Amino acid sequence: MRYLGLLIWSFAISSAVGYLLLSMAGEPFSLGPVLALTVGFTVIVSIVGDGIITKNDTNETVE
Repeated sequence: MRYLGLLIWSFAISSAVGYLLLSMAGEPFSLGPVLALTVGFTVIVSIVGDGIITKNDTNETVE
């Protein structure tokens, strides 16, 4: 279920970023770059969330 939520949020953020960048460039909105950005966001966040950041990582200092 968390991957479905991640995919939905990635698509929403990618759509906003794609619309903003394409409108600044004066180009019409197209779904191709948005889908590519969605896949990129999903893969990167999945790798960082499941592989790099673990539950044992804490920023506590021991005195």
